[in-house]
Amino acid sequence: MARLPARASWIAATNLVALLLTIGTHDAAAQDAAAEALFTEGERLFKEGKLAEACDAFEASNRLEPRAGTLVNLGTCREQNGQLAAAWSAFKDALTRVKDPKKKKVASDRLKAIEPRLSYLTISVPDESRIDGLEVLRNGAVVDPALWNRAVPIDGGRYVIAGRAPGHEEWSTTVEVPRELGKTSVEVPRFKELARLVEPPPPPVTPAVTPEVAPRPGPEERGSSFTGRRKVALGVAGLGLVAVAGGVVLGMQAKGLEDDAFLLCPDPGTPCADAARANDLIDRGRSRALLANVSYGVAAGAAIGAAVLWLTGAPARPASRISITPRLGRRAGVDLQVRF
Repeated sequence: MARLPARASWIAATNLVALLLTIGTHDAAAQDAAAEALFTEGERLFKEGKLAEACDAFEASNRLEPRAGTLVNLGTCREQNGQLAAAWSAFKDALTRVKDPKKKKVASDRLKAIEPRLSYLTISVPDESRIDGLEVLRNGAVVDPALWNRAVPIDGGRYVIAGRAPGHEEWSTTVEVPRELGKTSVEVPRFKELARLVEPPPPPVTPAVTPEVAPRPGPEERGSSFTGRRKVALGVAGLGLVAVAGGVVLGMQAKGLEDDAFLLCPDPGTPCADAARANDLIDRGRSRALLANVSYGVAAGAAIGAAVLWLTGAPARPASRISITPRLGRRAGVDLQVRF
């Protein structure tokens, strides 16, 4: 394999980091804009009474940019759509992020109101039904074994519970869970083994031995594992560490600016004399948070690049040489010699 000179490898690695920085900045800005557009679309659909579409828009927005306000709207939408378990989960997630007292009160009040109305589904898997490779599915999705034999909050509706395991017949059943105050259980039965077909073993295959001559290592690669490419890998790794440190500093600055803005105007619903200054602090905090994310992305790219350079920069090792000599006469056979 052709090797790049050390200077050329360093230039290529530097260009890779610059490209990752540019792409990371554009991707983060596009992601924020897409999340905001989906949130606005969800508000419009909710006002028009299109609850299912509105909930999907809020959920997509939250996947792109998780925010407490989006989760509160998602929980409200799910509750109005009769999906109490999904609403309960959204309000719980909102409480882990929310700082606005009004939003916190809304999420807490709705959580307390929904919890007594939840329906639960228990998938029981007895010990005699547990076999190697067993998978339990709910509407086609695999259920984590940690949720077996537990009452799990779930939205009302019809669910197909199935089970499968290698060498056994598949099983399935359908259950109907009430929208509210339901306690539904289903038990996974013992699986029947499939009939096993005995097949004759395949005939043995004798591999052909082909002598190979390994290329001799060059003077730069003999006796040392610290090649030029590996030196470049260390430089790229150092650049990644610098990017990580920059991300940590920018993240701490972003958190500090956000806290300062909250101290100036604790309640967004109340007029504040320092609103302009608080908004400026929030904007600066978001910019630093964006740069922190970009720095982490650059660090990840540098780590990957360093790993690739290190692995591909390993010195070549001389391979063993094999020679085969046939022997004729009374003691016919083959002489095999291996030289290192």
